[in-house]
Amino acid sequence: MFGERMLFKSFFYGFAILMFSYSAYLFVSNIDQLSVNQAAVETRELTNVWGDPQTGRNEFAGGFWKDAYFWKSLNLTLIITVITTILVSLAGIPTAYALSTFKIPGKTAIEILFSSVIVLPASSVGLCLIVLLNHGPLFQLQKWMGFRFAHSIFPGMIIASMVLSFAFGVSAWKATFDSINPRFEIVARSLGSSRWRAFKTITLPLSKGGIAAGIILAWTRTMAEFGAVLFFCGTFSELPASRFSDLVKFLKIDQADWLSVAVWSQIEYGNVEYGFALAYVLVIIGFFSVYLMHRIGAKGYIW
Repeated sequence: MFGERMLFKSFFYGFAILMFSYSAYLFVSNIDQLSVNQAAVETRELTNVWGDPQTGRNEFAGGFWKDAYFWKSLNLTLIITVITTILVSLAGIPTAYALSTFKIPGKTAIEILFSSVIVLPASSVGLCLIVLLNHGPLFQLQKWMGFRFAHSIFPGMIIASMVLSFAFGVSAWKATFDSINPRFEIVARSLGSSRWRAFKTITLPLSKGGIAAGIILAWTRTMAEFGAVLFFCGTFSELPASRFSDLVKFLKIDQADWLSVAVWSQIEYGNVEYGFALAYVLVIIGFFSVYLMHRIGAKGYIW
Protein backbone atom coordinates (compact mmCIF):
# COMPACT_ATOMS: atom_id res chain seq x y z
CA MET A 1 0.00 0.00 0.00
CA PHE A 2 2.84 2.38 0.91
CA GLY A 3 4.64 1.58 -2.33
CA GLU A 4 1.51 2.22 -4.40
CA ARG A 5 0.97 5.55 -2.65
CA MET A 6 4.54 6.62 -3.30
CA LEU A 7 4.24 5.53 -6.94
CA PHE A 8 1.07 7.57 -7.36
CA LYS A 9 2.65 10.64 -5.73
CA SER A 10 5.76 10.32 -7.87
CA PHE A 11 3.66 10.09 -11.02
CA PHE A 12 1.46 13.01 -10.02
CA TYR A 13 4.32 15.33 -9.04
CA GLY A 14 6.36 14.28 -12.06
CA PHE A 15 3.44 15.08 -14.37
CA ALA A 16 2.85 18.42 -12.61
CA ILE A 17 6.54 19.38 -12.92
CA LEU A 18 6.54 18.36 -16.59
CA MET A 19 3.48 20.47 -17.38
CA PHE A 20 4.81 23.46 -15.45
CA SER A 21 8.23 23.21 -17.11
CA TYR A 22 6.67 22.95 -20.56
CA SER A 23 4.38 25.92 -19.89
CA ALA A 24 7.34 27.96 -18.62
CA TYR A 25 9.31 26.98 -21.72
CA LEU A 26 6.49 28.12 -24.01
CA PHE A 27 6.24 31.39 -22.12
CA VAL A 28 9.97 32.14 -22.18
CA SER A 29 10.57 30.92 -25.72
CA ASN A 30 8.01 33.40 -27.07
CA ILE A 31 9.50 36.44 -25.35
CA ASP A 32 11.05 37.40 -28.69
CA GLN A 33 7.54 37.95 -30.05
CA LEU A 34 7.41 41.12 -27.98
CA SER A 35 10.16 42.67 -30.09
CA VAL A 36 9.47 44.28 -33.43
CA ASN A 37 10.22 41.92 -36.28
CA GLN A 38 13.02 43.26 -38.52
CA ALA A 39 11.23 42.07 -41.65
CA ALA A 40 8.22 44.16 -40.62
CA VAL A 41 10.47 47.18 -40.20
CA GLU A 42 12.01 46.71 -43.62
CA THR A 43 8.68 46.16 -45.38
CA ARG A 44 6.98 49.02 -43.45
CA GLU A 45 4.20 46.74 -42.24
CA LEU A 46 4.09 48.38 -38.82
CA THR A 47 0.87 50.34 -38.41
CA ASN A 48 -1.20 52.21 -35.84
CA VAL A 49 0.56 52.18 -32.47
CA TRP A 50 3.93 51.49 -34.09
CA GLY A 51 3.73 54.51 -36.35
CA ASP A 52 6.29 55.04 -39.08
CA PRO A 53 9.23 52.62 -38.73
CA GLN A 54 11.64 55.43 -39.64
CA THR A 55 10.60 57.65 -36.75
CA GLY A 56 12.36 55.52 -34.18
CA ARG A 57 9.22 54.53 -32.24
CA ASN A 58 9.89 50.80 -32.66
CA GLU A 59 10.39 50.01 -28.98
CA PHE A 60 10.21 46.72 -27.16
CA ALA A 61 6.57 45.52 -27.17
CA GLY A 62 5.65 48.76 -28.89
CA GLY A 63 6.32 50.73 -25.72
CA PHE A 64 2.83 49.73 -24.60
CA TRP A 65 3.48 51.01 -21.07
CA LYS A 66 3.59 54.54 -22.51
CA ASP A 67 0.26 54.17 -24.27
CA ALA A 68 -2.81 55.64 -22.54
CA TYR A 69 -4.95 52.97 -24.23
CA PHE A 70 -3.15 50.23 -22.28
CA TRP A 71 -3.58 51.90 -18.89
CA LYS A 72 -7.21 52.76 -19.57
CA SER A 73 -7.90 49.17 -20.65
CA LEU A 74 -6.14 47.84 -17.55
CA ASN A 75 -8.19 50.17 -15.32
CA LEU A 76 -11.38 49.13 -17.08
CA THR A 77 -10.66 45.41 -16.71
CA LEU A 78 -9.68 45.63 -13.04
CA ILE A 79 -12.64 47.83 -12.06
CA ILE A 80 -15.24 45.66 -13.81
CA THR A 81 -13.59 42.47 -12.53
CA VAL A 82 -13.70 43.67 -8.92
CA ILE A 83 -17.34 44.78 -9.19
CA THR A 84 -18.36 41.54 -10.92
CA THR A 85 -16.55 39.35 -8.40
CA ILE A 86 -18.22 41.14 -5.49
CA LEU A 87 -21.68 40.80 -7.07
CA VAL A 88 -21.08 37.14 -7.97
CA SER A 89 -19.93 36.39 -4.41
CA LEU A 90 -22.87 38.17 -2.78
CA ALA A 91 -25.39 36.35 -4.98
CA GLY A 92 -23.57 33.07 -5.58
CA ILE A 93 -22.64 31.99 -2.05
CA PRO A 94 -26.27 32.10 -0.74
CA THR A 95 -27.42 30.41 -3.98
CA ALA A 96 -24.89 27.60 -3.57
CA TYR A 97 -25.82 27.15 0.10
CA ALA A 98 -29.52 26.99 -0.76
CA LEU A 99 -28.93 24.44 -3.54
CA SER A 100 -26.81 22.35 -1.20
CA THR A 101 -29.05 22.53 1.88
CA PHE A 102 -32.70 23.02 0.95
CA LYS A 103 -35.15 20.97 -1.07
CA ILE A 104 -35.94 23.37 -3.89
CA PRO A 105 -38.48 22.57 -6.63
CA GLY A 106 -36.67 22.10 -9.93
CA LYS A 107 -33.30 21.81 -8.17
CA THR A 108 -32.00 19.30 -10.72
CA ALA A 109 -32.99 21.54 -13.62
CA ILE A 110 -31.20 24.50 -11.98
CA GLU A 111 -28.01 22.47 -11.51
CA ILE A 112 -28.17 21.26 -15.12
CA LEU A 113 -28.60 24.87 -16.25
CA PHE A 114 -25.48 25.97 -14.36
CA SER A 115 -23.51 23.04 -15.77
CA SER A 116 -24.71 23.86 -19.28
CA VAL A 117 -23.62 27.48 -18.95
CA ILE A 118 -20.11 26.35 -17.96
CA VAL A 119 -19.63 24.28 -21.12
CA LEU A 120 -21.14 26.87 -23.47
CA PRO A 121 -18.74 28.93 -25.61
CA ALA A 122 -18.49 32.46 -24.29
CA SER A 123 -19.48 33.82 -27.70
CA SER A 124 -22.77 31.89 -27.46
CA VAL A 125 -23.41 33.52 -24.09
CA GLY A 126 -22.86 36.93 -25.67
CA LEU A 127 -25.27 36.15 -28.52
CA CYS A 128 -27.89 34.88 -26.06
CA LEU A 129 -27.60 38.13 -24.10
CA ILE A 130 -28.06 40.15 -27.29
CA VAL A 131 -31.20 38.20 -28.20
CA LEU A 132 -32.53 38.39 -24.64
CA LEU A 133 -31.94 42.10 -24.06
CA ASN A 134 -32.32 43.51 -27.59
CA HIS A 135 -35.69 41.92 -28.33
CA GLY A 136 -38.97 41.33 -26.58
CA PRO A 137 -40.27 42.80 -23.31
CA LEU A 138 -36.81 43.45 -21.82
CA PHE A 139 -35.91 45.58 -24.82
CA GLN A 140 -39.17 47.50 -24.53
CA LEU A 141 -38.46 48.06 -20.83
CA GLN A 142 -35.03 49.49 -21.70
CA LYS A 143 -36.57 51.81 -24.30
CA TRP A 144 -39.06 53.02 -21.71
CA MET A 145 -36.20 53.66 -19.28
CA GLY A 146 -34.17 55.38 -21.98
CA PHE A 147 -31.20 53.11 -21.51
CA ARG A 148 -29.69 50.03 -23.18
CA PHE A 149 -27.49 47.40 -21.58
CA ALA A 150 -25.86 46.23 -24.81
CA HIS A 151 -22.74 48.18 -25.84
CA SER A 152 -22.48 49.90 -22.47
CA ILE A 153 -19.44 49.83 -20.19
CA PHE A 154 -20.59 49.29 -16.63
CA PRO A 155 -23.90 47.38 -16.89
CA GLY A 156 -23.07 45.72 -20.21
CA MET A 157 -19.63 44.42 -19.26
CA ILE A 158 -20.76 43.39 -15.79
CA ILE A 159 -23.64 41.35 -17.22
CA ALA A 160 -21.49 39.80 -19.96
CA SER A 161 -18.70 38.80 -17.58
CA MET A 162 -21.01 37.78 -14.75
CA VAL A 163 -22.83 34.89 -16.44
CA LEU A 164 -19.94 32.44 -16.70
CA SER A 165 -18.15 33.57 -13.53
CA PHE A 166 -21.39 33.11 -11.57
CA ALA A 167 -21.76 29.54 -12.86
CA PHE A 168 -18.14 28.70 -12.02
CA GLY A 169 -18.36 30.25 -8.57
CA VAL A 170 -21.63 28.54 -7.66
CA SER A 171 -20.22 25.16 -8.75
CA ALA A 172 -17.21 25.55 -6.43
CA TRP A 173 -19.24 26.88 -3.51
CA LYS A 174 -21.91 24.18 -3.82
CA ALA A 175 -19.25 21.45 -3.89
CA THR A 176 -17.80 22.95 -0.71
CA PHE A 177 -21.12 23.03 1.13
CA ASP A 178 -21.92 19.49 -0.07
CA SER A 179 -18.70 18.24 1.51
CA ILE A 180 -19.68 19.51 4.99
CA ASN A 181 -21.64 17.06 7.14
CA PRO A 182 -25.14 18.55 7.63
CA ARG A 183 -25.31 16.95 11.08
CA PHE A 184 -23.08 19.71 12.44
CA GLU A 185 -25.76 22.31 11.80
CA ILE A 186 -28.53 19.96 12.96
CA VAL A 187 -26.80 19.43 16.31
CA ALA A 188 -26.22 23.17 16.72
CA ARG A 189 -29.86 23.94 16.00
CA SER A 190 -31.00 21.21 18.41
CA LEU A 191 -29.01 23.03 21.11
CA GLY A 192 -30.90 26.26 20.44
CA SER A 193 -28.92 28.01 17.69
CA SER A 194 -30.78 29.71 14.89
CA ARG A 195 -30.11 28.66 11.31
CA TRP A 196 -28.13 31.86 10.69
CA ARG A 197 -25.97 31.39 13.81
CA ALA A 198 -25.35 27.74 12.96
CA PHE A 199 -24.26 28.77 9.48
CA LYS A 200 -22.07 31.62 10.78
CA THR A 201 -20.33 29.68 13.54
CA ILE A 202 -20.07 26.19 12.01
CA THR A 203 -20.60 25.99 8.25
CA LEU A 204 -18.90 29.24 7.30
CA PRO A 205 -15.58 28.54 9.09
CA LEU A 206 -15.49 25.00 7.68
CA SER A 207 -16.11 26.24 4.16
CA LYS A 208 -13.81 29.28 4.06
CA GLY A 209 -11.24 27.49 1.88
CA GLY A 210 -13.86 26.50 -0.67
CA ILE A 211 -15.40 29.96 -0.60
CA ALA A 212 -11.98 31.46 -1.34
CA ALA A 213 -11.59 28.94 -4.19
CA GLY A 214 -14.92 30.05 -5.64
CA ILE A 215 -13.77 33.66 -5.47
CA ILE A 216 -10.60 32.63 -7.32
CA LEU A 217 -12.68 31.01 -10.06
CA ALA A 218 -15.02 34.00 -10.30
CA TRP A 219 -12.14 36.51 -10.40
CA THR A 220 -9.99 34.66 -12.93
CA ARG A 221 -12.96 33.72 -15.12
CA THR A 222 -14.10 37.32 -15.18
CA MET A 223 -10.59 38.58 -15.92
CA ALA A 224 -10.23 36.13 -18.81
CA GLU A 225 -13.64 36.83 -20.37
CA PHE A 226 -13.54 37.53 -24.08
CA GLY A 227 -16.33 36.19 -26.29
CA ALA A 228 -19.30 37.38 -24.25
CA VAL A 229 -17.86 40.88 -23.74
CA LEU A 230 -16.88 41.23 -27.40
CA PHE A 231 -20.28 40.11 -28.74
CA PHE A 232 -22.41 41.94 -26.18
CA CYS A 233 -20.39 45.13 -25.72
CA GLY A 234 -18.07 45.41 -28.72
CA THR A 235 -15.04 47.69 -28.63
CA PHE A 236 -14.81 51.26 -27.39
CA SER A 237 -11.37 52.45 -28.47
CA GLU A 238 -12.61 54.07 -31.70
CA LEU A 239 -15.63 55.83 -30.18
CA PRO A 240 -15.50 59.62 -29.77
CA ALA A 241 -14.95 61.04 -26.29
CA SER A 242 -18.46 62.54 -26.32
CA ARG A 243 -19.96 59.03 -26.09
CA PHE A 244 -18.63 58.51 -22.57
CA SER A 245 -20.07 59.79 -19.31
CA ASP A 246 -18.22 62.04 -16.89
CA LEU A 247 -17.84 59.15 -14.43
CA VAL A 248 -16.20 56.97 -17.09
CA LYS A 249 -13.82 59.79 -18.00
CA PHE A 250 -13.04 60.46 -14.34
CA LEU A 251 -12.12 56.79 -13.83
CA LYS A 252 -9.96 56.98 -16.99
CA ILE A 253 -11.65 54.05 -18.70
CA ASP A 254 -13.00 55.90 -21.72
CA GLN A 255 -11.89 54.85 -25.22
CA ALA A 256 -10.58 51.60 -23.74
CA ASP A 257 -11.31 47.90 -24.18
CA TRP A 258 -11.46 44.82 -21.99
CA LEU A 259 -7.86 43.54 -21.91
CA SER A 260 -8.59 40.25 -23.66
CA VAL A 261 -10.57 42.16 -26.30
CA ALA A 262 -7.66 44.59 -26.58
CA VAL A 263 -5.34 41.66 -27.32
CA TRP A 264 -7.60 40.58 -30.16
CA SER A 265 -8.11 44.08 -31.54
CA GLN A 266 -4.40 44.94 -31.54
CA ILE A 267 -3.53 41.74 -33.40
CA GLU A 268 -6.36 42.48 -35.83
CA TYR A 269 -4.88 45.95 -36.39
CA GLY A 270 -1.55 44.31 -37.22
CA ASN A 271 0.14 45.25 -33.94
CA VAL A 272 1.15 41.67 -33.17
CA GLU A 273 3.88 42.56 -30.67
CA TYR A 274 1.54 44.90 -28.82
CA GLY A 275 -1.08 42.14 -28.65
CA PHE A 276 1.50 39.68 -27.32
CA ALA A 277 2.50 42.18 -24.64
CA LEU A 278 -1.10 42.60 -23.47
CA ALA A 279 -1.50 38.80 -23.42
CA TYR A 280 1.58 38.49 -21.21
CA VAL A 281 0.16 41.13 -18.87
CA LEU A 282 -3.04 39.06 -18.56
CA VAL A 283 -1.00 35.93 -17.78
CA ILE A 284 0.97 37.74 -15.07
CA ILE A 285 -2.14 39.28 -13.50
CA GLY A 286 -3.86 35.89 -13.48
CA PHE A 287 -0.85 34.19 -11.88
CA PHE A 288 -0.50 36.74 -9.09
CA SER A 289 -4.27 36.82 -8.52
CA VAL A 290 -4.37 33.08 -7.91
CA TYR A 291 -1.18 33.19 -5.83
CA LEU A 292 -2.58 35.96 -3.63
CA MET A 293 -5.87 34.16 -3.10
CA HIS A 294 -3.99 30.97 -2.15
CA ARG A 295 -1.93 32.91 0.34
CA ILE A 296 -4.96 34.37 2.10
CA GLY A 297 -6.50 30.98 2.74
CA ALA A 298 -7.74 29.15 -0.34
CA LYS A 299 -6.57 25.75 0.88
CA GLY A 300 -8.42 22.51 1.17
CA TYR A 301 -10.93 23.51 -1.50
CA ILE A 302 -12.81 21.27 -3.90
CA TRP A 303 -12.67 22.04 -7.61
